[in-house]
Amino acid sequence: MKPRLTRCAVALGLAAALCAGATACGGASQEATVTVIVPWTGTEYSAFYNVAHPFAQSHHFRLSIKSTPAFAQQLEADAATGDLPDLVDLPSPGAVEQYEGKADGLKPLSIGLGSYDQPWRSLAESPSGMVYAVPVKADVKSLIWYKKGVLAGATWAALEKISRSGTPWCLGLESGSTSGWPGADWVADILLSASGAGTYESWLAGAWKPGAVGGAWQAWGALIRYGAAVRGGALAALETPYNRAMAAGGCELEHGALSATGLTSMAGYSYVPFPPISSSPAPVLVSGDFMGLFTGNPYARSLLQYLASSRAQKLWVDQPGGHAFSADSAVRPADYPPGAERDIASLLKPETGGPRCFSAEDIMAPDLSAAFEQAILDYVDNLRSLGGLLAGLQKTAQGVQGPGELQVAKNACDAA
Repeated sequence: MKPRLTRCAVALGLAAALCAGATACGGASQEATVTVIVPWTGTEYSAFYNVAHPFAQSHHFRLSIKSTPAFAQQLEADAATGDLPDLVDLPSPGAVEQYEGKADGLKPLSIGLGSYDQPWRSLAESPSGMVYAVPVKADVKSLIWYKKGVLAGATWAALEKISRSGTPWCLGLESGSTSGWPGADWVADILLSASGAGTYESWLAGAWKPGAVGGAWQAWGALIRYGAAVRGGALAALETPYNRAMAAGGCELEHGALSATGLTSMAGYSYVPFPPISSSPAPVLVSGDFMGLFTGNPYARSLLQYLASSRAQKLWVDQPGGHAFSADSAVRPADYPPGAERDIASLLKPETGGPRCFSAEDIMAPDLSAAFEQAILDYVDNLRSLGGLLAGLQKTAQGVQGPGELQVAKNACDAA
């Protein structure tokens, strides 16, 4: 959607658009508008609004925010009418790569990301170094959440022991068109912990062969006893929304980011980083949201510049209930509210030790990511032959992984 300026204001340029314009335009000026598509709801939406809205007010433009998880469908519909939104939150580097270099795609940005940590910085840049999107949010997925008093030791052996009986695991795989991604994160975390960042990056480049990759699937299946260790069993896992499994109660353990737990209070709960399975420290599985510009709206460009700034990032991570983390190195753990957020934020920093590796389904080409998530659902649903699933994913990878996707895969980890 284009900024709504009067004809006179457009002719006079941005400076005239920011003024009242009553004399120059006969008192008929209208306020400019910046349209933004985001996936967030509830307190996450409120956190973003509380960061963006004051900037819009002080710079004299109206902010129109649309919340939808189906950004691709929304973009397609808007492109068909010639009315693209100004800013869009893209949930993955794979989505950023999909919209780079197209006539109605992402506009190049003159925004420096020198203060941003890896791998987010490299994933926001094209191979030529051009920035097409800003990593406005980050997250940590390598976490095991548990009811206090349940988990006796932060080790893989302790997880295996508690999984041998009962239904300790919370698991929700339902997420609309992206259902299955929580299981994809399980496979990625296990592969990283057992085999390291080098094997992980080879997998992202298209190596879906049995061995380490197949072993990660089997280890996850065995841990949850192929659904028997999950509250409600496999069927409940397939039908339960990803952010309702732990919040609904009746289970004691869950894997994933804080924002995915659905917990409104941390009272009675705690977490441990994903434990190492091999003798090496386990890399940290991370993710991020990348916001890009789809129009020439100068107000939108200025808002994105602000959202990328350390000032805005510090304000964002301090919003109550926002579950926002930042990849900006200038944002330190002390900038977060006391509690879980502050502790988790330390895992984003290079000085924590092991490498940070981006979430697998977020790195892959969208078609391969969708196939991966569907394979997770098939695996949980009817225990189809793992060999057949991996062979199908290998074939899909060969058909859709082009040079752009392979370049993204090379930047998945900050060190390998």
